[in-house]
Amino acid sequence: MKDQKLETESIPKLLWDYSIPAITGSLVYILYNIVDRIFISFGVGRLAIAGISIVLPLFTFILATGLFIGIGGGSLISINLGQKNTEKAELILGNAVTLLFTIGILFSILGLVFLNKILYLFGATPENISYARDYMSIIFFATVFQLLFIALNNIIRGEGNPKFAMKMNLIGCGFNLILDPIFIFTLGMGIKGAAIATIISNVIVAIYQLKHFTTGKSNIKLKVKNLKLDLKVLAGISSIGIAPFIMQMSNSIVVIFINKNCNIYGGDIAIAAYGIVNSIGTLLYMPIVGIYQGAQPILGYNYGAKNYHRVREAYILSLLVAVAISTTGFILIMFIPKLLVFPFIKNDPQLLSLTIKSLKIFYGLVLVMGFHMIGSSYFQAVGRAKITTFLNIIRQFGLTLPLLYILPKYFGLNGVWMANPITDIVLAIITSYFVFKELHRLKCEEKLEVKYSI
Repeated sequence: MKDQKLETESIPKLLWDYSIPAITGSLVYILYNIVDRIFISFGVGRLAIAGISIVLPLFTFILATGLFIGIGGGSLISINLGQKNTEKAELILGNAVTLLFTIGILFSILGLVFLNKILYLFGATPENISYARDYMSIIFFATVFQLLFIALNNIIRGEGNPKFAMKMNLIGCGFNLILDPIFIFTLGMGIKGAAIATIISNVIVAIYQLKHFTTGKSNIKLKVKNLKLDLKVLAGISSIGIAPFIMQMSNSIVVIFINKNCNIYGGDIAIAAYGIVNSIGTLLYMPIVGIYQGAQPILGYNYGAKNYHRVREAYILSLLVAVAISTTGFILIMFIPKLLVFPFIKNDPQLLSLTIKSLKIFYGLVLVMGFHMIGSSYFQAVGRAKITTFLNIIRQFGLTLPLLYILPKYFGLNGVWMANPITDIVLAIITSYFVFKELHRLKCEEKLEVKYSI
């Protein structure tokens, strides 16, 4: 079986084989979202970008739910495949699919009914709410397919098919790239056209993903008997998936606070600048997300198989690659920021200047990003999600939100941007402490395994 490679092949080769598709997929996912914003910026303008910035928490909420089910299910599937329990892995898959359809339908109904109230709650202004409403009213029609796209790609990696997961991202982005200019410019639909292009792409990819688990070359199959919800399986998915869910949901809350502060201290131009900074930020952290997504099945499988030396090796190598990526991001931001910002801005020097300044402050300590991202994801991959959850709560509710409340009172708009680098460095130190203890524990466990096997 394909998953046996996780136990026998060298860690560098495995990380390459699994992470390159995941990184490519992550970069494609970035394009999937950023392309909309670039076309909207050039086709509609500053207020439309501000409107998109307002709906970012809604996208984050959908992403959080998809990762809750996808990472929770994918990690459990990896661990069970490591334990040679294919039947349990297939039960997890079936329950995950049922959960995705159920929650997706519920989101669509609630989102469409309460959309205006939600947008004002998230910081919309009378000037930009029409753009936000036009976009999300269409997006909410296809929430089921968005959730399937996000969650099933994580599960596909977890069951040992990272290249197919990458292919799904490429197909989705390809359709989005083709359809965006057609709907926005050729058909003159503006921001509504961007939303239509996105949901069509989601639907196409979701159909391919479901086909993979029914008639495709998957290691596990989607079977009707496994669609009935099992409380024990749901509890298992939740115990691991809660960590990325809290992380993304707390990110969503942070975005709301940032947008509200931007409105207070800078107005619509500050909201637009943050929307661009946030988009560029995905260029920095999504490749690192690709690294830990690629490492997740390696860590989970070998942890389940008690190959602790391979677990340690996979973690350390993942961290080194993540640091290399964050270092590259730091160099780009500090020395050639205009290269990153220019694609989002057309003939608006005031917005260009503010965005570059904001970008440099917001990601001033991006060098340490890999330490808390890789460290936090490790505990999630091996089924010890309580630590990941704790770290995510500390990050947003213990650091970022209090800083967003205090710093702007003294530094104005600059204080909004300063909260992020301070959070990064403090969280990197806290996460490193937990990881050091964990690696020491694994080393001791390994010695005991050797002792009792003699």
